[in-house]
Amino acid sequence: MREGVTEKGRLPAAGHALVPLLATVLVALLAGTWLMSGALVEAAGPLTVATGRTAVCCVVLTAFAAARSSGRAQLRQVARRPWLVCLLALLGFAGYAAGTLLAIGRVGTSLTNLVVALMPCAGVAIGALWFGERASARSVVGALLATAATGAYAALGGQGTLDAPGLLLALAGMLGFAVYGFLYRRTLAALPPLAVLPVLLAAATVMLVPLALPGLLTRPPSPAQWAGIALLGGAVYAPAYLVQHRLILLKGPVFTAAVQLAVPFTVRIGDWALGTADAPGAAEAALLAAACAGIALVTLERRRPGSGVSAPGPSVTPDSVGSADSSGAASPTTLPGCPSSTGSRTGSRAGR
Repeated sequence: MREGVTEKGRLPAAGHALVPLLATVLVALLAGTWLMSGALVEAAGPLTVATGRTAVCCVVLTAFAAARSSGRAQLRQVARRPWLVCLLALLGFAGYAAGTLLAIGRVGTSLTNLVVALMPCAGVAIGALWFGERASARSVVGALLATAATGAYAALGGQGTLDAPGLLLALAGMLGFAVYGFLYRRTLAALPPLAVLPVLLAAATVMLVPLALPGLLTRPPSPAQWAGIALLGGAVYAPAYLVQHRLILLKGPVFTAAVQLAVPFTVRIGDWALGTADAPGAAEAALLAAACAGIALVTLERRRPGSGVSAPGPSVTPDSVGSADSSGAASPTTLPGCPSSTGSRTGSRAGR
């Protein structure tokens, strides 16, 4: 049974202290992608932004990884598994980006976000069916609650078209990324994310270039737009991917996907704080409270009655099978390449 933090595989105290910090940093970074990417996506096109920031992120992380001889050796170690690299790059980056971005053009941002918000629930099911993980009732209820609240938030005031191919594209991208989290944790957990991500991002860039090429030829970005894409990929996505994958290794993909459900609410509150949107209404506040309650059920460990110590929580252990975003990091609920409109409850970020 692989549920919770077992006595044998319990995280050390330092690990417990690190997790909340990583989760907070991840939400802040992913929220930053929403706020930064809107103008870029509208000006240069979502696939162009997704491909460009993936390539820049790859270059930046490769430079850091290759700065030490041990890092270069680890990069070569990952590259020696080309079939696995291609599969993970497709599921976690290129496939997620292409599926969600093409879906947005057919069904709209709201419906695509709603489908992507199903990722924590999909992760619970995939972990149980394919990777031998058994979720607690607490984590299942939390995933359902957080997913329902985030999906309702995405649908608030949104419009979309019920197009079957578009919905299937969004579903395929979401399910692919959900599988990616578990597969990455099972196959490459022995290597640091800094060694794994450059290789995966390089493969994902190669896969995305043919999709972005028509847009690049018909509407090439200006130098200022290229600078913005470089800043987005190198200063925001690079650290976001590192933090996201570290959380996947520490706590598992379901935990990470649940944490990322806080991103659209964080963006909404940020818009209000910056004065670019009105204060959240009663419906938004209620959905925010429901999402926070669901996220807490998934991410916070419960206490054993009368013991004063934490009982096994809903996350998985570091040594068991273990989610975003986006060029599929994203994030799970953060979509690659969607326009981010400040003050809009249905906007999204460029590239995952």
